[in-house]
Amino acid sequence: MEHVRGLVDSTLREGSQTVGVAFTLEQKVAIARDLVRVGIEEVEVGIASPRDTELAELVARCRKEAGVKRLGLWCRCQDDDLACALRLTPDVLSLSIPVSDLHIAVKLGLDRAAVVRLVAKTATRARAAVPYVSLGLEDATRGEPGFLREIVRVACESGADRIRIADTVGVATPGSIGALVRELRPFAVEIGVHMHNDFGMATANAIAALEAGAHWADVTVLGLGERAGNSRLEEVAGYLALQGTRPYATTRLPALARLAADCSGRTIEPHQPVIGAGIFACETGLHLAGIAKDPRTYEPYEPTLVGAKRRLSYGAKVGRQGVAERLRQLGVQVQEAQLGRLADSFRSQCLALGRPLHDREVRRLVAEYSS
Repeated sequence: MEHVRGLVDSTLREGSQTVGVAFTLEQKVAIARDLVRVGIEEVEVGIASPRDTELAELVARCRKEAGVKRLGLWCRCQDDDLACALRLTPDVLSLSIPVSDLHIAVKLGLDRAAVVRLVAKTATRARAAVPYVSLGLEDATRGEPGFLREIVRVACESGADRIRIADTVGVATPGSIGALVRELRPFAVEIGVHMHNDFGMATANAIAALEAGAHWADVTVLGLGERAGNSRLEEVAGYLALQGTRPYATTRLPALARLAADCSGRTIEPHQPVIGAGIFACETGLHLAGIAKDPRTYEPYEPTLVGAKRRLSYGAKVGRQGVAERLRQLGVQVQEAQLGRLADSFRSQCLALGRPLHDREVRRLVAEYSS
């Protein structure tokens, strides 16, 4: 059987758990709409709970107004929450159960055998009511490997379509998550990963998991999520599209990021990968010379692919070739013998001013050396 592959956006679920973030219903629908426009395959819109009085409206509007075709709900393996989820008929029901001994004892007050029975019962009930069942293994990266294999086997025998490995406290590395994916693949139908960014590796871990054979990776816009956040949608989707073949609309990523930033009170740094306004700015002489000859020397992809513009800055870091290129841009010519001293003076003035020279200042400098 051919497996579906893609990204699961959890901005409206995991991202909503970010401290200080409280999306309105309108903002959630707007974010979902932009996720669809980017081409994200699955959108997890919230947590199934009887206490969430607007969830039914959100589900309806995400389908009708935002155009979400594969809509997911996250759900604990508890009867009341499961009943709530089933009433909303999601396309994907993402069950969740703790699997590390620490979580099983502290959160559930159960033993491993009771967790196995709970997974079998809940997955079987969900399988009879929804088209696709995902089981999230909370704190899987700190779970005992043998028990993980048992849970995966029981879940899939009970009807689970996907096993979702959660690195709940962000302790995985690209090597360890890749190894875990490869270890569990023979026991699972499909595998997804949910990476946290506590040590700054969430995006790298998501890519490593996919390269190891995972079918799905969870992402959030701007990496919103608990503590240090999660795998960043713009980075994972950008990499898969710009260095691979995934057909994500990368030119829409900056607008999606700005929307999420506005809704969450976040800022986007100029150097932020894929979406930063300054990622195609260049001032170093060696790089300027390379870009002038062929932009591929120092750019991983064309700026237009993410709706950006190249900005070359000829300032204090520029070399002889950079000064010569700046003069060519202005249609100014100098003798080769003058270029060395002119470049020294060019850099000195830029350093003194703390900025690149304006056009008129360059022309004045050339006039001084030509007189």
